[in-house]
Amino acid sequence: MASGKFNVAFSTIGANSFFRFLKLVWTYPVDIRYWWRGFVSGLVSLIAEPFRWYENLKYSKKLKKVNLPESPVFILGHWRSGTTLMHNLMCQDQQFAYVTTYQGVFVNVFFSGRWFFRRIMKALMPERRATDHVKLSAGYPQEEGFALASMGSFAFYNYWYFPRQWPIFYKKYIKCEGVTKDELSFFMAQYRKLMAQSVFFHGKNGFVSKNPPNTGRIKQLLEMFPKAKFIYIYRNPLKVFQSTVQFFMAIMEAIQMQNASKEEVEEMVFGFYENIIHDYETQKALIPAGHLIEIRYEDFVKDPLSHVEEIYKGLNLSGFNQALPAFDNYVEAQKKFNQSNREFSPEDIHRIKERLGFAFELYGYHE
Repeated sequence: MASGKFNVAFSTIGANSFFRFLKLVWTYPVDIRYWWRGFVSGLVSLIAEPFRWYENLKYSKKLKKVNLPESPVFILGHWRSGTTLMHNLMCQDQQFAYVTTYQGVFVNVFFSGRWFFRRIMKALMPERRATDHVKLSAGYPQEEGFALASMGSFAFYNYWYFPRQWPIFYKKYIKCEGVTKDELSFFMAQYRKLMAQSVFFHGKNGFVSKNPPNTGRIKQLLEMFPKAKFIYIYRNPLKVFQSTVQFFMAIMEAIQMQNASKEEVEEMVFGFYENIIHDYETQKALIPAGHLIEIRYEDFVKDPLSHVEEIYKGLNLSGFNQALPAFDNYVEAQKKFNQSNREFSPEDIHRIKERLGFAFELYGYHE
């Protein structure tokens, strides 16, 4: 397996259909330094076309017949707030299907091309995530953002490729402003298809989702699944901001198609945080009573099992006792990973609190 940074010529933009790939690079400017990456990614997209056609022919009708869970569980929270830990832990419960890392990238050839493209992913993917050393594997749980972007649905994650266009993507794919009814219906149909793929593949009755952009689109999630259940995890904004900047810069280095300086990435993260927390706080009242539980990250990591039990009771989920041994094994395995304790300068604290002071007050943090 490859090691080090996932910094190769191929970008996940090449997981789009070839037509969608061409539309993206035609619509948004690709900087000259990434033309080779764009060429290689487009070539992979073109090679995958026959696999996509075959997959549509063989699996479209089957996926439409899949019974989706009435109450999927959506894990919400800004990037680097503990959503990955929460998602990985919840996925230890065998009743839940989830999007895998392979599906998250090669969603359009999930069944037909798995034997071929999984080998490519294994060769290119590092053993651990560069930013926090979380172990990676094609079959591990993954967020839905890249998969949705490759399907043309709620495609906010196109900002990874074109970071300078992030306000456009936020407005369209999270706020759904300027989106027609037909476009929104398509977005929702593709999201259901993604979920159907996972449920069909895993053979499970439930589904647990992790996708940070969902934090700002509760209204649309409830339109699709009125009985959905939600876990919202929040963390000290100071640590969230700095960790998100580091995380974004590491991932973008591998897949971006436009230049973005550290200052531009920081401004983008400020914008994301300000918008997505506001949108969550505005929309969470739409969630029916008993379908939302909010967890403070710092409390969660001190005693994950008791908080997971609290989640199961609060959301009226069954199966906690049956899954407890798996939960316990996962928590024990994570204890060997040390979390970084970064020191923040007074200048950093002042600058971040100037922009995100509302969140410090909202969630009861000081520094």
